[in-house]
Amino acid sequence: MRRAVYALSTALCLLLWLVFVTCFAVTRMGRDGQLYARCFHAFADTSRLGVHESAYDEIAMSLSEYFSGGDVAFPIFNAREMTHLSDIRGLFRLFDRAWLLLFPLAAMAVWLLRRPDIKGFWLGTGICLLLLGGLAAYIALDFESAFLLMHRLLFTNDLWLLNPNTDVLICLMPEPMFTFLAGRLALIVLPLWLLPPTAAAAAEVFRAGARKGK
Repeated sequence: MRRAVYALSTALCLLLWLVFVTCFAVTRMGRDGQLYARCFHAFADTSRLGVHESAYDEIAMSLSEYFSGGDVAFPIFNAREMTHLSDIRGLFRLFDRAWLLLFPLAAMAVWLLRRPDIKGFWLGTGICLLLLGGLAAYIALDFESAFLLMHRLLFTNDLWLLNPNTDVLICLMPEPMFTFLAGRLALIVLPLWLLPPTAAAAAEVFRAGARKGK
């Protein structure tokens, strides 16, 4: 019973660490103008709305500045799109506060939980991996559903429901772009999330070697 409680506590701490690394990675990617520019050139199609591809680089850098807190005007976006962009900027600010707060808490919790019961720690890590595997499978098998669920969870309005016939923003950032960014985010988050288990494994190997050397 004690080991089960310990394992569940470890899983919760590792999930907390996952929230931290995800918030950290999203805020870094979400303010990367060069990443936006590459994605716009690869996925956007705004020609029918009068926005030529030659403007993509400037739009990308302006979005990066805006999400970083700058006062930027976007004449190509209507009021609905600008309100949604403001919501996104507010979300990034929330993520900034979240990862700054969660980092020391998550790191300390994972480290403290590891030492008394190493088997419980690895059991908790396994539980967390199963949960992450289930989430990854859901996203991979039905990205559209996961994408819609994410928006419903993150936003308190429906301003993210844009019309590709009238709204430039959705044409700049179509669903295939978010599929690409989700994969890129996973490649950043997974190695960072694995840091505590990897450090725990290395510490255990070191202690085992020290015990044998005595």
